[in-house]
Amino acid sequence: MRSLLGAYVLEALAPEEDRRVADHLAECGPCGAAYLEVADAPSSLALLDEDDLR
Repeated sequence: MRSLLGAYVLEALAPEEDRRVADHLAECGPCGAAYLEVADAPSSLALLDEDDLR
């Protein structure tokens, strides 16, 4: 499940897989904690511009 967290926070999963990950996160404390570590990544990435990525 953890390997899907990046795609999950970027909303890049198919609806069925997204639902499966969400259900798992609601039940699994360790995966929920891992999700919290990456949940802000999309908003943090939005703060970067091209010069930051070079």
